[in-house]
Amino acid sequence: MRASLSRAPARLLALGFVGALSLARVAHAQAPEPEPEPEPELVHEPELVHEPELVHEPVPPPRESPLYGPPYRRGLALDVAVGVALCQPALLYAGTCGRRAGGVGPSPGLALRLGGGWRFNPNWYLSGAWVRQAHRPGGSFATGTADAGMLAVRGIVPLATRAGADSRVDLGFELGLGWSQRVLLRDVAPHRLSSTGALVRPALIVDGWILADFSVGVEFATQLNFHWQHCVDDVCEAAPGAWVASELDRRWVDGFSIALRMSGLVFPRF
Repeated sequence: MRASLSRAPARLLALGFVGALSLARVAHAQAPEPEPEPEPELVHEPELVHEPELVHEPVPPPRESPLYGPPYRRGLALDVAVGVALCQPALLYAGTCGRRAGGVGPSPGLALRLGGGWRFNPNWYLSGAWVRQAHRPGGSFATGTADAGMLAVRGIVPLATRAGADSRVDLGFELGLGWSQRVLLRDVAPHRLSSTGALVRPALIVDGWILADFSVGVEFATQLNFHWQHCVDDVCEAAPGAWVASELDRRWVDGFSIALRMSGLVFPRF
């Protein structure tokens, strides 16, 4: 009996400890779980995009970029013309171009011009040139050539569009004066007829500028030979000679040419 009483407090303590532990477990099970703390938001800063800087290159001067800008229209110029030469009757001694006495008719030949000069401003151009006209004048003549050296002055009118802008087209009226020699060859005696004297060469020229210092165009020119010395083979006589009104009057012919021309300014002035 005493043993049972002495063990009773120990059992009560054990039961109390177990009960307290059970209550603690129940309380822990029913307690709400703490909410997790929100994670801090990551702030994405915008990336700096380094755009390449635009480098504005300076506009090259006109001479270094001939494709840009208006025509220079002044400076040292060179020109060449290649085309067709035709026979035309002379103003003196009633020269003719045609078939006579079973001969052949006139036929065209080669026309050339090589020259250079100085264009003072858009309206005036002074030049020197060598010109040649080669064609068959007709009749008993087989061939005919005329070579000349001349000085020429040209008045130029730059044409404008309806809106008043520059059309890049020049209309020129030229007058050339110089010295020329014409030689006509035949298959029968006398074989060679020649004449020398003054040359008058009026021309109409149209140029279109495709670059600021280069143009192409067309030239219409007549070559008038005012010659005062005439030779039949090796016999020369001042005009009018004894044979002027004879069968050989066909030597009194001039030339007309239509040529494609190209002109370039070698040393433009600004």
